[in-house]
Amino acid sequence: MTRQLSEWSIGRLLMTASRLMQHAWEQLLREHGVSHAGFIILESLRDGPLPQRGVARYCRVTDQTISRSIERLERHGLVTRATDPHDERRQLVTITERGRELHTRITERVESDPLIVGAIKDPEQFRASLLELIASLEGKYAQR
Repeated sequence: MTRQLSEWSIGRLLMTASRLMQHAWEQLLREHGVSHAGFIILESLRDGPLPQRGVARYCRVTDQTISRSIERLERHGLVTRATDPHDERRQLVTITERGRELHTRITERVESDPLIVGAIKDPEQFRASLLELIASLEGKYAQR
């Protein structure tokens, strides 16, 4: 006999919620023609250009991993790359107006989604708890 959802451990509940949220995000992002990695890259560039390594750090992936995602965004006109005028060895990545508009559209849609927003009684407290959990886990299990 299967245990009731209310009896599941917090870890199992978090894994299930995470998987369901990931499916919802992937569907939304697919509708807008961008991958999860692409969306996070656009988010990393909201406040201005970053070197490719800075984008990778923001996304918590390796430089090699981020390179292909940036190339795809560049092909779709969502970001541009140019040589850093202060260090010719670095490439600066910049979000385009089209990329900024896409990021805004996706963010607004998620933040107004009643299935997500309506399910959380105190979004700020939930956010604070998630940040605390992530910080704790990153400290112990961070990829080096």
